[in-house]
Amino acid sequence: MDRFYVFIIHNDVWIYILCAFGLFWYGSELFRAQRILRQAIFGLERETGSRMRNNAVVFLLILGMLAGFVFFVNASIAPTLPPELLTPPTPTPDIFATPLSSPTPLNTAVPPTPTGVIAPTVTLAGTIPPVDEDATAVPTETAVPEATPTPFVGCRVNLNIIEPGDGSVVSGVISFTGTANTPNFGYYTLEANGPQTNGQWASLLGRAIDQPVNNSFLGNADLGDWASGPYLVRLTAVDQEGNTTGSCVIQVTMSN
Repeated sequence: MDRFYVFIIHNDVWIYILCAFGLFWYGSELFRAQRILRQAIFGLERETGSRMRNNAVVFLLILGMLAGFVFFVNASIAPTLPPELLTPPTPTPDIFATPLSSPTPLNTAVPPTPTGVIAPTVTLAGTIPPVDEDATAVPTETAVPEATPTPFVGCRVNLNIIEPGDGSVVSGVISFTGTANTPNFGYYTLEANGPQTNGQWASLLGRAIDQPVNNSFLGNADLGDWASGPYLVRLTAVDQEGNTTGSCVIQVTMSN
């Protein structure tokens, strides 16, 4: 049964479109049947109009119930499904799609790799201190300071949002999938900025997630009451010292 719900959730847009076309068509059929019944003089015309009206009413009820069922699944059942069911399967790489390099023609001389010239080391007089033969050499350890990586802005292999895609139209309950697994990972946050937030970044999950994610479920957000319009969605990774590692930003359009 869960697979049936997942099929409904992944294809809800097409079902809504088909229901809209069907409702429009049978609504016009109902209007035409009513006009035939008003103008009917003979019994055959009244019988034809009644049959058209009954068929139109039946299909209008069926399509309305179907659209209502899809809305119920998205609003009430989708938030209760396991996250792994809503995650798209990882595509299997096609080894035959990998381009091969062109073969080297026979009897073709390969140019030798140039070897760098090593310049001789010149020692200036008076720069080498005298060596004390009785002294014991003590190795000196030079501490190398650990460099803090510079935070990046932009989606990378280890920090990205797969679904919804950049530039897509979304509504209602939105499931975010992607990757958040940067070096020295501490936690990640998911935020949005748009008409509903008055130009401020607002958290979509309500908390920071301290578990790394690899091409899987990032979190759910019910945005059914949000204002329509363009929104920026930002996935931010923070390391264990509290430093921002990077941010991945995409744009979606809310249509409620």
